[in-house]
Amino acid sequence: MTEKPVPVVRATLTDVARAAGVSRQTASRVARGGENVNARTAARVRRAIKALGYRPDPIARALSIGRGLSVGLLTHQLTDRQMGLGAISIMIGVEQAATELGLGVSVATFATFDRATVQDGIDRLARAGCDGVIFMAPWVSAVKTLRAIDTSLPMVSTSDVPDYDGPAVHADAAQAAGDVVDHLLSLGHETVHHVAGPLDWISSQRRLVGWESALRRAGVAVPEPLAGDWTAGSGYTAGRQLAQDPSVTAIFTANDEMALGVVYALNEAGRQVPEDVSVAGFDDAPGSDFFRPPLTTVRVDDAEYGREAVAQLMLQINGDAASPATILPHQLIIRASTASSPRRVRKAAGRQRSR
Repeated sequence: MTEKPVPVVRATLTDVARAAGVSRQTASRVARGGENVNARTAARVRRAIKALGYRPDPIARALSIGRGLSVGLLTHQLTDRQMGLGAISIMIGVEQAATELGLGVSVATFATFDRATVQDGIDRLARAGCDGVIFMAPWVSAVKTLRAIDTSLPMVSTSDVPDYDGPAVHADAAQAAGDVVDHLLSLGHETVHHVAGPLDWISSQRRLVGWESALRRAGVAVPEPLAGDWTAGSGYTAGRQLAQDPSVTAIFTANDEMALGVVYALNEAGRQVPEDVSVAGFDDAPGSDFFRPPLTTVRVDDAEYGREAVAQLMLQINGDAASPATILPHQLIIRASTASSPRRVRKAAGRQRSR
């Protein structure tokens, strides 16, 4: 059963004004840090802001004063075969969100995430008139580079960079991976095997951590993970190896493209999905619902991803404080590629026959 997206509901200034018992104009002045508001009234408004979790819409604020804005998107080269559909989706989401809001967008790409290359990309975006930069820093080495960057431009990361103070916008990949594992274990599988992405990618490591942590919490065996490179070909290679082990009944891959290769290899070896082996992916890539069978996976709303990244950047551009980390909600999308373990099915059939 496919879960319906849950809309993100944001408190408005009208909500704040109603809660504080003041006019919307007064609530707006306090939210902007304006003066000429009675101290007791201002305190009441600030309490309402905190209680409701109100955040000003920096994009609307910037546009309302007629300022032309331009954002830069710094990303790894699009020709990289190992980039992964998830990363491409994030980039598209950022571009769409900015464009739909009337913001100019400039893109600079880099082949490696060393300091000189990234500094050059940021400098190019600054020369192009960008007011701030959204950067995709997928590699584990990103934190060292980011600390060495010299720029006055506001920046936002779309990656969960270890030991980076942010601002950053990302999903909780470890929790999402754990949700996949919990789902598979709930179907009676004794453990879950994992095909990881490249281990120099942050997202690969976070999904690997979530997979292993969920297995350890459940007190089940933790198999040796297999390394892939985001491509269907690497999933196929891993799938051929896993297909030879009759004890393998559940596989979680770090993205949907590798899951496609795994399913192909299993079918080629005569092992059916999900009757013999359940397979789950990550990213809800376009077409994953048309896999054979449709793929159980994890979805993060790309449009919300883009809007949050742009919003956090605009907060800084407007001189406001951005959140160190904005964690986006994820959804476990359950489709036909996962089912009860063969052992559980056999037990159920035996009970039925004995009646």
